[in-house]
Amino acid sequence: MGFLHRLMPTHWFRNRLIRYKIIVIYFPLIFIPLFVLGFVSNQVYTNAIVKKTIKNVSDNSSLIITRISGMLTNVESCANMLTINLNKVIVEDQPSSSETDTSLQKYTQITNQLSFALLVFPDVQSAAFIDTSNNVYGSNLYMEQNKEAVASSEMVKQIDASSGTNMWFPMQRRNYLTHDSQETVMTLGKRIVNIYTGQKLGILIVNIKESSLSAIYQKIGSIQDGGYFIANEQGIVVSSQHPEELLQEVSDPAMKEWIISSDSTSDLTSFQNGKALVVSSELPAFSWKLISMAPLESLTADTRKITLLIIFIGLVCLFFALLGAGMLSQLIAKPIVGLTKHMKKVKEGTLDLEFQVQSEDEIGLLASGFNAMIRRIQELLTNINFEQKKKREYELALIQAQIKPHFLYNTLDVIYTLSEMGRARDVQRTTKALADFYRVALSKGKETITLEEEVRNVKDYLSIQRIRYSDVFTFDFDIQNEVLSGLIPKLTIQPLVENAIYHGLKTKGSLGHLKVVGEIMDGKLKIAVRDDGVGISADRLQALTNKADSLEEAVGYGLRNVNDRIQLYFGEEYGLHIESEEGQGTEVTLWLPFQSEEG
Repeated sequence: MGFLHRLMPTHWFRNRLIRYKIIVIYFPLIFIPLFVLGFVSNQVYTNAIVKKTIKNVSDNSSLIITRISGMLTNVESCANMLTINLNKVIVEDQPSSSETDTSLQKYTQITNQLSFALLVFPDVQSAAFIDTSNNVYGSNLYMEQNKEAVASSEMVKQIDASSGTNMWFPMQRRNYLTHDSQETVMTLGKRIVNIYTGQKLGILIVNIKESSLSAIYQKIGSIQDGGYFIANEQGIVVSSQHPEELLQEVSDPAMKEWIISSDSTSDLTSFQNGKALVVSSELPAFSWKLISMAPLESLTADTRKITLLIIFIGLVCLFFALLGAGMLSQLIAKPIVGLTKHMKKVKEGTLDLEFQVQSEDEIGLLASGFNAMIRRIQELLTNINFEQKKKREYELALIQAQIKPHFLYNTLDVIYTLSEMGRARDVQRTTKALADFYRVALSKGKETITLEEEVRNVKDYLSIQRIRYSDVFTFDFDIQNEVLSGLIPKLTIQPLVENAIYHGLKTKGSLGHLKVVGEIMDGKLKIAVRDDGVGISADRLQALTNKADSLEEAVGYGLRNVNDRIQLYFGEEYGLHIESEEGQGTEVTLWLPFQSEEG
């Protein structure tokens, strides 16, 4: 309301009709949460998609870089292998035939080595060897064309001036030492020397196609409506999924500046084609950067659909909310005002009024309940002492009535099964035990019986249960003679025994033992039901000790019932006490005042 007070004059709002008040309040209650929900869900979902995309793209970029690095390493390995093999062919295998045969044999041996290297290293597209006489030996005939350009090539001169280390040359198109002058290749050059004397033997050229690199991230990377490309430190595209971009500057100046200035990073920024997620990953060996792009619009297409759906649902809900608010205000405003006036009179002490209403809806029920409440208050004021006395009796009667003989159905099933099996003697014993049990349970309407009768009742119950669960438990009683004459509310021990069987022994998985002990201690009657079943966990036992309401949830309705009955009969100082150790067993102790029939 403080928010509404700031938005509108208090006096104006207070004097509006209740229907308008409901509408004014409903509008922000419906609209604002829906707006916040739509906005927050959009932001959260968008951020989650961006983070997930960055993670996926970064992982893919790492795989792509690893694969490209491996490919370039293979090219260098190819050059190193050819260095050794060409030394063997040129230096060690000196032919002894004529000069013509020698030249042909040398050509065959060198080209064979080049072709074999391409078989071993399939990432290499082509290779060529230029001897000291500027003769070109290629892995195919295309490599041997345009020898004049080879002789004057600046690339060949740089290789010739090197010390024999591997020299990489950037992506380029040229009309010599390649398959096709329109094809973009990256070249590794190496000066070949005699490994024994250091004398120059020639120059090795090894080419790798740009399309081999772009094929890697076309297979590994997959970004909807996006793509990958590789740019060098000057912002020149050296590899791309789009051939027309090769060896061209990055078309977007803002992106070019971002590529040149950024390290390995990710960013969500705007370029010529709109806002996009851009991830940059370093290829440090060549000062290259692998750039992956994903338009934000394609990433958040589903988010926009969800936002539009939320807006549509919000508008529909707002319409019906306003419509319903108007109808409700019209239907309930007038009766509520009248009911409020009567309640004010009741608050002032006038109890002889009734509120008249003709409708039978909730307002009518409310008015009827209000009138009944007034009449009830009048009755309570005149009969308070009598009702207080009866309250205790009603509670005791209710709790007593809630002890349902639910095991009767299972016992009848056992009797039926035994009769089907022809075990007449067991049928007789079970039927007799069931009859004795209910005879004591009824007790001619008496609320209390002697402990001897209660023990007999429990034995009849256990006799029935032993027939059903003969492999689950055994039992015995240790009751002092002097306590057998004590009085006890009927059906007090049986729920404790039942709880021990169903919650302790039945789930144990092996034969268990149940023991009932009765004695007088400190002038009180102490009855303990012990079992060596599964026990109660420490957490549940702690909750049971600290919170009485958890008794029913923790160990069953029977114990709660017994505890409440005892405390209603005799007071809060009596009742149940539970001790248990998980896996060892449970002991439920019942404390009662010792009262005998003689007393």
